Amino acid sequence: MNMKENRHRIILPLLIAVFIIAAYTHLHPKKAKRAYVGSAVCAECHSAESIGDQHSKWLRTPHARAVATLKSGKALNIAAKVSVSRPAEDRACLRCHTTGGGRHPKTMDEGVGCEACHGPGSGYHEYANHVDTVNRQAAYETALKNGMYPILGNKNMKKREKLCLHCHSSGRPCFPSESKEIYRQSISLQVISTLKKGTLDLNHLLIPPFPQY
Repeated sequence: MNMKENRHRIILPLLIAVFIIAAYTHLHPKKAKRAYVGSAVCAECHSAESIGDQHSKWLRTPHARAVATLKSGKALNIAAKVSVSRPAEDRACLRCHTTGGGRHPKTMDEGVGCEACHGPGSGYHEYANHVDTVNRQAAYETALKNGMYPILGNKNMKKREKLCLHCHSSGRPCFPSESKEIYRQSISLQVISTLKKGTLDLNHLLIPPFPQY
């Protein structure tokens, strides 16, 4: 076998491998990492009464005050029992009391915001990736393709429940010791999703009440 034939035997498999890799990359592009944009960005549209004013509803929930509660006297007492001296700065508490676990500057001070349930919004918050004034279902499906978490609708009840239980579980530092409070925080999502508290309709939020400190 001459040198030219030997080169062909080496180069041809390499070219085939490069072609396969290029084709796979084209068919399976790497998903872009989603980033948090903050609830204020969501409010630019979701504070409109015509679509339900979800932002104002959220502002009236304990979730919106989740970070502030960490600075209260009751929170400090609870934290002391688990050897946490500064709950408003400790990752063990920020993990659940902020959107994104206390790691993202845009959501550090907003408590448990929109993206805590719907997912980081960098891919879907823009008008073209989130809105269809004629077909809302099509708009929702577009948002899902761009990173929104699939938690809406009755068929996704279990997914919502799993999302809530990520924080609302017995493993968290502030899990209550009183049986009555344990029971209150264990009400199923199916029940919570139908509740109204005063003038606050929780049908959109579909999340358990955050512990009041």
